Amino acid sequence: MFSKTMTNIGAGIGLAAAITLGSGAAAYAHECYNANRSEKGSAGANKSEVWLTVYFEELTFELDAEDAACVTAAYASIGAPMSFTIMTGGAVGQGGVIASNNPHHEKAADGKGIDEIFAAHGADLFYAFDSCGLDLPI
Repeated sequence: MFSKTMTNIGAGIGLAAAITLGSGAAAYAHECYNANRSEKGSAGANKSEVWLTVYFEELTFELDAEDAACVTAAYASIGAPMSFTIMTGGAVGQGGVIASNNPHHEKAADGKGIDEIFAAHGADLFYAFDSCGLDLPI
């Protein structure tokens, strides 16, 4: 159990780090999730060693309680997903990732199949922090 918790924390830190690395889709291409998967499907996938659920709240660990509550409420208010089940290993795509080499960039955020977190919800993440007068914790 401790190992899974540490993995979740590491994934959250990785997600925050990915935000800081740049704004191009290529920088975030490895953060893919199945946009059509249900909560039950994500829970089932989480039992595998190659899928991991990352929760929005993990981006607020370094904030004080008031700021964390503000950011979480702002993000939740727009209806964006509060978690993403991402593939952490065994990707079949080129270069070991699912979608980074897909020439159809318009499909990176279409809500169907495999989407990229930042293409689909990057603006939502920035909105949540900005609406509370905060910068992303980078």
